[in-house]
Amino acid sequence: MALLNDLVKQYANSDLEAIFTRVGLQSDRISSIQHQSLREVTLAQWLLESARATSELAVSANNFAGLKWRDEMNSFATKLLIKVPSEPIPVEFCQFTAIDVFLTGYWRFLTRSPYKGLEDHTNTPANFIGFLQRKGYAADRDYVTKVLKLLPEAQQLLTQAQGVLLIAPSTKLQITRVPKEVEVGQSFRVEGNASANDIGKTLLINIDDRFNGGVALVNQNGQWSLDFVFKQSGHRKFSVSNGTETVSININSVTGLNSDDDEDTSTPSASLGVTPISLQGSVGNGGVNHAQNVKAIKQRLHTLGYDWVDPAKSTVDTGTMAAIRLFQSIISGRSTVAGDGRVDVGGFTHQWLQASNAPRWQIMPKSNSAIGFVNYELTQTNDDHDFGTSWLAQTILDIAKTYQTNYRNAKPSAAPFAINDVSQPHGGDTPDHSGHETGLMCDVLLPRKDGDFGGIYWWSPEYDREAMRALLKAMHNHKLVRAIFFNDSKLITEGLCTLATGHDHHVHFEIDPPVKV
Repeated sequence: MALLNDLVKQYANSDLEAIFTRVGLQSDRISSIQHQSLREVTLAQWLLESARATSELAVSANNFAGLKWRDEMNSFATKLLIKVPSEPIPVEFCQFTAIDVFLTGYWRFLTRSPYKGLEDHTNTPANFIGFLQRKGYAADRDYVTKVLKLLPEAQQLLTQAQGVLLIAPSTKLQITRVPKEVEVGQSFRVEGNASANDIGKTLLINIDDRFNGGVALVNQNGQWSLDFVFKQSGHRKFSVSNGTETVSININSVTGLNSDDDEDTSTPSASLGVTPISLQGSVGNGGVNHAQNVKAIKQRLHTLGYDWVDPAKSTVDTGTMAAIRLFQSIISGRSTVAGDGRVDVGGFTHQWLQASNAPRWQIMPKSNSAIGFVNYELTQTNDDHDFGTSWLAQTILDIAKTYQTNYRNAKPSAAPFAINDVSQPHGGDTPDHSGHETGLMCDVLLPRKDGDFGGIYWWSPEYDREAMRALLKAMHNHKLVRAIFFNDSKLITEGLCTLATGHDHHVHFEIDPPVKV
């Protein structure tokens, strides 16, 4: 453990810019904003390769990355013939005289010809590790997954090594995700945390202080969730209790489009200007799939920006089902893609397809200096987390305008509202995130006191907490925002954000679906 602590401490305080320059990497092609994520993912890689600094290669040679000997390493390491578990016979590996020599030597190893062009693959952890694997660094097909699973541990180790006094996870009953407004009859989810003493227990849910809304089970992680439906409109009070503590929130329940339609309605009410979609049978995975019905659904999806669906073809393919599942996940407010991939006659998906505010799939807004907004993600040509819903796009612009009006107009030198990752072109799984699959969540780079953004942690002296506070308030001001995760201990105590592993150098916010109109 002492060796691991020394490795983490030295790496946490190292100057990556100086290391890159010394070994010959083109540091001007590696944004300083990416330095912290590179530090985290490489430490995660070393945790895997060295069995958390306990392998013989790590202990005897300060080689935490399994670097085999190559002649190009002459001035950075010496040869060591050693038998390791992954090799049938002794093999020559790099031996480093000290941890700091290894830190430089590791990056020197990656300047070798097999890794030419590395600088263009440093924008995300998955891109970086994936590039190394493709170039022969590891033969294990699951290597990327194994490394990325260790990212939270690496992030926590680096945080602790920098001597930051972290706020302890809440020991109180807490709500972490909740919609501000929902549609009557629409299922929604409320999530939260509870203390270790409540693990395995059930929490009581009460609605409007008048009737029992059911129970929620606290799982082994101390988290709980509940899906609920309001049958009546109005300002509703939602309370959760463990017997000694009670937390309450207000949710506005609103009557939306299709509210007068029943389950026998074959063609749900459509918004003004939206062509009704008449179905004689279900469409999609396991559906009846009448040709004219298939074309109608595909045409609507294509019009809404799910343009990998070909409306000219009357058959259902994997792309069609994937688009339906993505659409279903969005209208259900999910962070990950799920759903049956089928549009049932008169069902929830059918209803939303006919709404004027049905979620469009689009690229996120361009930077706009007039409202103090920067889309940093669009500047990264080797990353494709540029896409999301029209709901999120409008929310982003609304937040930027509020932040500009309420804060930057009086302090024009303050950092702009700068966003990073959203979702990939077709949504779905992204190895860089657990979530970010449905275009309902967005990462935000931290404002700096010099008016720039990113490349810092919340405890960095360059971090502008005052600007961040104004930004978080602008997020809370938007009725679709359901959760904000960020680890600034001061802002957590102010109730502006919630603690979450890995959110020391960026903010993550999420939105819920609006009411159908």
